[in-house]
Amino acid sequence: MRPKISVVGGADLVEKLGECDYAKVGSAATSDDVSGSDIVVLVDPGEELFADIRDRAPNAVAVCEATLFPRARIIGVADEAAAAEVVDAIVLDRDQIIAAVVRLEGERGVEGEFVEAPVKIGTGGIKAIFEEG
Repeated sequence: MRPKISVVGGADLVEKLGECDYAKVGSAATSDDVSGSDIVVLVDPGEELFADIRDRAPNAVAVCEATLFPRARIIGVADEAAAAEVVDAIVLDRDQIIAAVVRLEGERGVEGEFVEAPVKIGTGGIKAIFEEG
């Protein structure tokens, strides 16, 4: 079964991901549109919609430019091209190492803060967080 990907904002990214046959990709304008999504890509959701999406798609891995998303399964990246790379790594289980902003839970001696780190990404999102180097 192909995963469901919802993209909030970023029409170009919807088109690019839609060209891949590995997932069902749709544009989301409201938080209702992301219910049941496996991956939510947030390009420009705005503050209010951001919080609502968090509540409506609690099991989705979120990929976004913004990094202040209060869930551990968030992968913050710099732009839409990097977001597409992360989606590919998740859907195709590539175990790819990508520099991303993630919430640390004891790694590097940091608890509950978002920092940029090299991470291994595959099915389900982040599989490992590496020390700097």
